[in-house]
Amino acid sequence: MINHWQTGDSKRSRRRQARQQQAGLDPRQVERDGSAILLHLQASPLWSRTRVLHSYVDSLAGEVVTRGAIEAARAAGMRVIVPYVEAQGSPMRHAEIDGLRDLQSGHWGLLQPTQPRFIEELTIIDLILVPGLLFDRRGFRIGQGGGYYDRFLASATGATTIGLTYDESVIDRIPDEAHDIPVQWLATPSGVHPTEGNQ
Repeated sequence: MINHWQTGDSKRSRRRQARQQQAGLDPRQVERDGSAILLHLQASPLWSRTRVLHSYVDSLAGEVVTRGAIEAARAAGMRVIVPYVEAQGSPMRHAEIDGLRDLQSGHWGLLQPTQPRFIEELTIIDLILVPGLLFDRRGFRIGQGGGYYDRFLASATGATTIGLTYDESVIDRIPDEAHDIPVQWLATPSGVHPTEGNQ
């Protein structure tokens, strides 16, 4: 992984490259890294003060796994909310689940609630686990390209945001635009780190 933005790079080209690299990761290493990230999360004050967790559900090859975090959150008595997209072009909505058994493969192959209990009041969320293909040290990210999380993070005011990623997927700088919302923390297999704007 090239850890800096090269002249001539575009978000589209870096997204394509990062997708290919993520999809080629060893599934055993993905599981090990996910377990390490979960341990760091659970040891963090960010986790211990959370009552309502919003988490994506890992569904794509090489994506940082979150199913363990969802199970741990429910075991700790937290409410858990996950994203829900009905169809391409539909807005991302948010639904509460009791556990992983509530999920099945939906649009784009993403695991989603079978009978969604939608949550409209996003200010109840304490902590958001944010996916991304690449992050920079300021917390800006390259996601899958739909813009769903930029819109979500702009409306989920008051929540703490933490990007889940691999150490090698953190680069020096990603060009940002006015609509881009940085995360406040990064959780990697090496630990939970504040982003530069949150230090």
